[in-house]
Amino acid sequence: MIDAAGCGPPGACPACQHPAARVHSRYWRHIAGLPVSGRRLIVRLRVRRFFCDQPRCPRRTFVEQVAGLTEPRRRSSTAARSAIRSVAVELGGRPGARLCAKLRLYGRRTSILGELTAPPAPARAPRILGIDEFAFRKGRTYGTVLVDVESSRPVDVLPDRETGTVAAWLQEHPGAEIICRDRLMAFTKAIEQAAPDALEVADRWHLLQNLSTAVEKTCRRHRDCLRRPAEPEAGPPLATPQTPLLDRIRQRHAEVNELAATGLPLNAIGRRLRLDRKTVRRYRNKDLVDLLASAQDRGHGVLDPFMEYVQRRFHAGCTSSMQLYREVLALGYTGGYHVVHRYVVTIRKGIAVPARSITPRPRDITSWIMRPQESLNTADVAQLDAVRIACPEIALACDLAREFTDMVRQRRGHLLRDWIQKAELSGPDAIGIFADSIRQDLHAVTAGLTLPYSSGIVEGHVNRIKTIKRQMYGRASFTLLRARILSQP
Repeated sequence: MIDAAGCGPPGACPACQHPAARVHSRYWRHIAGLPVSGRRLIVRLRVRRFFCDQPRCPRRTFVEQVAGLTEPRRRSSTAARSAIRSVAVELGGRPGARLCAKLRLYGRRTSILGELTAPPAPARAPRILGIDEFAFRKGRTYGTVLVDVESSRPVDVLPDRETGTVAAWLQEHPGAEIICRDRLMAFTKAIEQAAPDALEVADRWHLLQNLSTAVEKTCRRHRDCLRRPAEPEAGPPLATPQTPLLDRIRQRHAEVNELAATGLPLNAIGRRLRLDRKTVRRYRNKDLVDLLASAQDRGHGVLDPFMEYVQRRFHAGCTSSMQLYREVLALGYTGGYHVVHRYVVTIRKGIAVPARSITPRPRDITSWIMRPQESLNTADVAQLDAVRIACPEIALACDLAREFTDMVRQRRGHLLRDWIQKAELSGPDAIGIFADSIRQDLHAVTAGLTLPYSSGIVEGHVNRIKTIKRQMYGRASFTLLRARILSQP
């Protein structure tokens, strides 16, 4: 504890700024300062209260303040408050209180959070503005973050991502000449309403992500070209495969769409069928063919490389499950006996899954197509060439995707119209739909493929917001979350 006393000249009245001349009284103040050598520090300060002799001033008395140490109605020094504010910005309430206790700073959870105040938004928007959404609760409620792309600092945070909210902010804060955004339609409409003269720039990463989705959908729809069943040497032809997983998917798809047709919301359907809301949405929005294809592409079982051998040996007269298990075990099989036995039973019943060659997953094929060709190894190139030979549609999708990614990486936006026309006329359906969506947002996409600006900096702030949310355990109010986002550099 340090004893001190105010001894400087009388200060000015905070209301009328007139210097004081008479002392009213003196009293002690206890100011918590920064810790010294691991010990808490308290400054016991004797201060003076002065009269304000101006008859028109609303204040009769005021207390002197020591510059750099005290502030009105504060029990912490200026330096201590600055340190506590930094802790609040980085950690929030409870984690910040735990750190303050270890650092010997006076700070409880509520007082730490009380130091968080969001700086006011500038009157004018920055010249290059970035807009993106972030999730308060993924799949349900979203907000909007606005970032100065040139300085990489957040400008403001909005409580939702509605067109009216974003348009109102842009009208109140004019000045944006270039606006970098993703492809959310709400942002597009807001910019058209409030800032029609601003140049819109579509984010290149989102364009590549949308193209990757279209390529993967094409690979899934043409999976039959890649799966060539191996015909057994003898025996009756095998029936169409019917597995419990595929039967369950067909049943659930029918039940979900039947209930959705009645107008029931997703949560109600999920409660009735005992399914998660995201699962219900997937069954409602996806075609049955895509769902079945996704289930079949979840990976190959340990017996898949040996199915053809088991079928050939079975039709040759070796029907013993144990004998077949011993033979495939010698060939490198690593699974258990029960897997071989179940498959042999399906062969006897005529419902066995036909043996097929091991083909790469659609996601792997999409990765080979979307990545730069120089980054692929020899094995990846060979497998992709085999896929292109097996399916002309995938080969066409590969050519179109590589042409588009080359435009993105080389900033050749002047070639975009020709690519759109080619994709719509001769490309696979999924690529054609992607090209049509680009045509509807042609000016922004052309700017994104021509100018150096992008939403990469904004995406970085979205990731930072996710970290802040995890630190606050999802219980923070919008006001507190906004203060932390805007307070951090």
